Amino acid sequence: MLSAKQLLKSPLLKSTMIYTMGDSIGKAIPFILLPIVAKYLSPADFGVFTNFGVAVQIFTAICALNTYSMLSVSYYSIDPGGLRDYLSNLIYLIVALGAFTCLMILLFDGFVERYLGISAMWQYLAVLSSVAASIFMLYTSLLRMQNRIYLFNAVQILQSLVTAVLAIAFVVVLRWSWQGRAISMVAAAVVSMMLSLWLMGRSRYLFGKVDAGEIKRAFHFGLPLLPHTLSFWFKSGMDKIIISNCVNIAANGVYSVAFNLGGIIGVFTGSFFNAYAPLMYKDLSLVDTLPEDEAMVIKKKLVKITYLFAALLLGMCVGSYFIMVFIIPLFFSGDYLGAIQYMPLLMTTLYFQGMYSMVSGYIFYRKKTKILGTITFLSSMLQICLTYLFVRSFGSLGAVYSSSLVSLITFLAVLFYADSLYRLPWNFRARSVVAIV
Repeated sequence: MLSAKQLLKSPLLKSTMIYTMGDSIGKAIPFILLPIVAKYLSPADFGVFTNFGVAVQIFTAICALNTYSMLSVSYYSIDPGGLRDYLSNLIYLIVALGAFTCLMILLFDGFVERYLGISAMWQYLAVLSSVAASIFMLYTSLLRMQNRIYLFNAVQILQSLVTAVLAIAFVVVLRWSWQGRAISMVAAAVVSMMLSLWLMGRSRYLFGKVDAGEIKRAFHFGLPLLPHTLSFWFKSGMDKIIISNCVNIAANGVYSVAFNLGGIIGVFTGSFFNAYAPLMYKDLSLVDTLPEDEAMVIKKKLVKITYLFAALLLGMCVGSYFIMVFIIPLFFSGDYLGAIQYMPLLMTTLYFQGMYSMVSGYIFYRKKTKILGTITFLSSMLQICLTYLFVRSFGSLGAVYSSSLVSLITFLAVLFYADSLYRLPWNFRARSVVAIV
């Protein structure tokens, strides 16, 4: 039995705690902001703002094209002297994809406006927010791989603070309704991007020479993952569109509030993975080179950590459910109280999504992005079909019925494929999870 002192000496757990503290502060700010904004926005207004957020999600998937994942899995193989050129070419790719997205809006803005209810001007602002967010994610991925935890937390918290201050100014003070909340979102993304570029410039990571081959490799890595990334939009965005059109925009607003409240689970999942990913990729780089018996020791370590995460995440989901049931009536009123009904299955969905994040890292490292993209895209198509059928039958609750079922199916499919790549010893007898962390 490990003592508390030994437990706290674990590098992974210590890093996770630091990430969690910073992420908790960063996420607590929009969490506190949510009931304040909801007081000044009707469920219908909140539904329109949610659809603007859906557009940002879609465009970010295109503009980022998983450049941050490319940096993470390639970081240990990059010559330190070549990091400047590597980062610069990823930024060049992001900017080029932003320009491409603007061209697509020029051609298809009527289609987007029809289903999301936002005009071309707001679509272009969504692209600006997406490009800014993509560069910010690239920089935070760099900080994570360099284990610069405190700076990582600082820039994340600053982004949340800027968003909150601007949201209060535009929504509460100026009463600009959902448009004010959307503008605060765009402005905060731009400020975060400018800060990231300034900090990268100070470290001499900008304005490297253009390398068409490097840009092409990043594009070929990210393109097969586009269905994978868009699958998150299909799962968390398409349901909102279906509810808006099959039920009403107000129901979408209440449903979206429930999912925003569920973001507390994302704090833990994101913090754990931020701490775990660099260690995981470093260990996997050894697995591919060591003899089988030595590689098996590392595989057992990774499996033990996965079991630890699964247990902690389960506790977080159960605890969060009871917390949400208690606090929603305290801070919300009227139709927003309907958010409680989504919580049980929402927590189930978030649990399996968190487990998916853990096991998908093996596939990312092997760069088997086409298979991962296929799995997640097919699961997304399944969820769209089920969501449409279930919403027609059960109303907005049908969306959480489908999301919980498909999140389980997706996790199992990715788990089986990851296991086929590494033959992980899931059934060994673990004496202690933390002892080898």
